[in-house]
Amino acid sequence: MIKPATYDSRYYGKLPGKSTVAQLLLPYLYSMLELPITVRIPSDEEIDYRPDIDEILFKRRKAKIVEGYALTLNENPRLPYRFQAMININNSRLWTLFQALAATLPDKVSCVYGIYEEDQVTTPLLQKQFVLNELEKYREELTQDCQLEAGILFQIKDILIELSISESKYIRYWGAELERFRLLMQSFHLAPVEGLEFIDEYPKIVTPLRELVRTAKAPETVLYYLDQAFHIDRRAPDPFFD
Repeated sequence: MIKPATYDSRYYGKLPGKSTVAQLLLPYLYSMLELPITVRIPSDEEIDYRPDIDEILFKRRKAKIVEGYALTLNENPRLPYRFQAMININNSRLWTLFQALAATLPDKVSCVYGIYEEDQVTTPLLQKQFVLNELEKYREELTQDCQLEAGILFQIKDILIELSISESKYIRYWGAELERFRLLMQSFHLAPVEGLEFIDEYPKIVTPLRELVRTAKAPETVLYYLDQAFHIDRRAPDPFFD
């Protein structure tokens, strides 16, 4: 069953009417970062009252949700990665960046995917190009449907490299080659941004992709076909067949 437009699970308010499909042109945000078509920022009137509402609205108007990345160096020698990064990029460029970062992983990886806030599947090691080819088939859904999360992973005892697209459609990356990462970010004109913020830190209204793009596949369908491709033995919940 296709879910109607909903708020982020942390926020509730009046359901929008026909304006759900059209994004509100709020200059403090939309002039900064291009969001997926499935996400828009509620107007002040669409957010239910809560004791800290004035503080939330004030912070939202000053939110630094821009293209760039936040980098954290790993200071725990027991953890098998050198750094982690969270990356904001305009949605129209997200998949290209995902592919470029995927090139930093070895030739064999696991694929990690699932529906937001549900158990994720992690496949055995597979040829990376095969995995990327399968994910490419659902590029539109993976980059715009906020129910879906997906990524690739390589891990041995002393090394972890992981790349994922979050439900709010920014990129998370755990890596080992810091200089290579920085050079790649420069090639995309992405810089480290102090105090960078992300769309899921604030109220947002999410619309299922299929309500906006009728040819898009439902999240359950995407999971079903990925399970088939990767030989994952589980029953996909209520798959939709197009």
